[in-house]
Amino acid sequence: MLKRRNFLSMAAAAPAAAAAAALPAAAQVAHPACLPAWASIKTRPANKIEVLYKTTHGQPNGLAVTDNPNELWVLDQGAEHWVTLTNIKDGSLIREFKADVVGPSGLCVDGDTMWITSTHNSIIVHCDIHTGKTIAKYITPGAGRIYEREDDPPGRRSPLKPAYPEMSRGIGPAMQNNVGLRAAKGLPPGQLPLDAEEGSGGTGAHAIILDGDYLIYACPPARLIFTINKSSWKVKATWPVPGNRTHGMSWGKDHSTIWSSDSNLNAFFHHDAKTGNIFERVQLPDDSPVIHCAKLIGDQMYFCDDTGWLCRFKI
Repeated sequence: MLKRRNFLSMAAAAPAAAAAAALPAAAQVAHPACLPAWASIKTRPANKIEVLYKTTHGQPNGLAVTDNPNELWVLDQGAEHWVTLTNIKDGSLIREFKADVVGPSGLCVDGDTMWITSTHNSIIVHCDIHTGKTIAKYITPGAGRIYEREDDPPGRRSPLKPAYPEMSRGIGPAMQNNVGLRAAKGLPPGQLPLDAEEGSGGTGAHAIILDGDYLIYACPPARLIFTINKSSWKVKATWPVPGNRTHGMSWGKDHSTIWSSDSNLNAFFHHDAKTGNIFERVQLPDDSPVIHCAKLIGDQMYFCDDTGWLCRFKI
């Protein structure tokens, strides 16, 4: 884990200007105290991105692999919250179920069970992988209202046309005004009505992966990646991330590294799995689909754009 004092000393020591100038515009947005540390990361452009096919449902937001390299789980954040097992070659349906979640963003397989991040009610759901029946629900350490910083990159919107243009979009029942500083209609950013009795609201985790007895998940409100013991529910470690919209995550080619991504920075970050330190950045082009989930399969990074498309590129 990158301790705060070490992190700040890195920021003070690293030369920022030359490295930042070489990055795309979105990549150059960073907090002044953090810019040198993030800007000094070795960066390379992504290889050509392929838009492969439509997903079974129109708002894909999470991916998970199985022991079968030809299969891929796709989590949809639409109002019905489908969890679909597909053939990775063409996206054809193998089987699916509905999960008891709200605006979900990530999932991982754990034997005959599955963990799903129910983002818009800040819950992590443990369910049966065959039926989708909920086994247990857990709080999400780090959840809360997503805050904004003056130097945040702008939110990215997909350049792709919706795969299902006739479909109404949305995540179904969810808390209102739970993202960003717009806490109440007609009031200035961050301001609550005088009769407010609760101020946090908010959202929970996005991507989630399994590490034996531990779960590793990204939590944008905290701008951290958490490692938590799935039995005691105690947090083992947290890692800082460069951006404000950490999304898909994947193990590297083995369990020594982890890939995380940021939808607004439009990039993938390669972490040391023990420390969380980032040693490489892969920058997508400005016109690329928006990253909403990610899984490395072989040497191909698969990811979804939530307009209904599965994409990939050779990492």
